[in-house]
Amino acid sequence: MIRLLRPALLLTLALSFLLCGQLRGDPPLNKLTEAEKRSGWKLLFDGSSLKNWRNYRKETIAEGWVVKDGILHRAAGGAGDIVTREKYEHFELALEYRISKGGNSGIMFHVTEELARPWQTGPEIQLQDNVDGHDAQKAGWLYQLYKPVKPAWARRFENQVGFKSPEVDDATRPAGQWNHIYLRIVPKQSEVALNGVSYFYFDKGSEDWDARVAKSKFAKYAQFGKPTSGHICLQDHGNEIAFRNIKIRKLDAQGNAPNPIDGTLKLKTVEAFPKLKWEGFEGVDEKGRVQNIRPLEMTHAADGSNRIFVATQIGKIYVFPNDPDATLASVFLDFSERVQPFPVDDEEGLLGFALHPKFKENGYLYVYYTSREPRVSYLSRFQRSK
Repeated sequence: MIRLLRPALLLTLALSFLLCGQLRGDPPLNKLTEAEKRSGWKLLFDGSSLKNWRNYRKETIAEGWVVKDGILHRAAGGAGDIVTREKYEHFELALEYRISKGGNSGIMFHVTEELARPWQTGPEIQLQDNVDGHDAQKAGWLYQLYKPVKPAWARRFENQVGFKSPEVDDATRPAGQWNHIYLRIVPKQSEVALNGVSYFYFDKGSEDWDARVAKSKFAKYAQFGKPTSGHICLQDHGNEIAFRNIKIRKLDAQGNAPNPIDGTLKLKTVEAFPKLKWEGFEGVDEKGRVQNIRPLEMTHAADGSNRIFVATQIGKIYVFPNDPDATLASVFLDFSERVQPFPVDDEEGLLGFALHPKFKENGYLYVYYTSREPRVSYLSRFQRSK
């Protein structure tokens, strides 16, 4: 029996390790990879100029903002809030920031310029030193509106392993170290993530949004959060802060990113087994709702039988002849009664399958799956009957 972290948690940890490499400065500073260029990302700061920025309600940049060694510093008093020259509607924003000890700043979006301050129209992602900062709002929170909430799966995981983590995530690094912020603003399910940890989702303009705004200090500003397009703003809150690798990607009205297609493959797809049916599987339940068996693994036994084995997430393994005219995939192994149903927990069920290299001689096959009760993960070996 093997206890395993949830796949979602593993993904978060993997992203964090990748980001650690990025924050150490391994990739080129303020540059885009070819993949980023092809998929629509643009630089808002090239490391040498502030051509994409200006002070709020002005056409110039104050001397308090300084570019040095590829880094944008708010280095002196009177810098003032700066905004992008362009307005953005649906987008993804990624940047790194480094806050001074006790420092405070912010990133605002959908900022318009009819009022005296940018935060009177544009919601703010808080940036601060969480240890010595002077604000109850922590870095990565949507100021006075949203903060990280521990998901239900994390609570279940903690109950299983017997420890408790803080109710609110704090993924920030100490003052003076670089942090990575990711912001996605779309009509449905916008997101904020800090250092690879997804903090929260929100729908700007929804009933939940309006209720939160009504309870905040922004309630007295009729235009707050109303614009659906506007500038991105970096805040001058009187403390030193630095930025680098500021990147943005425009999204469409459905929140989709540009498709990085630069050619057409001269290939034609055809069904490999057009006549194949799965034993005991109808595709719909008694109420006519579509069912899914989710094939996850397809392999052969290397035993000269020319058979194909397919493992499905429901906990059944099927076998059929490797023939385009094959009509039936027969059940080879069924242990679905042991497997946690994936419609209940999407990332659970039968998740891995392999045949022994000497399957022809020993008949061994291996499956990895999550069980119903107790909720643990198993790596099991079965043996084919003669």
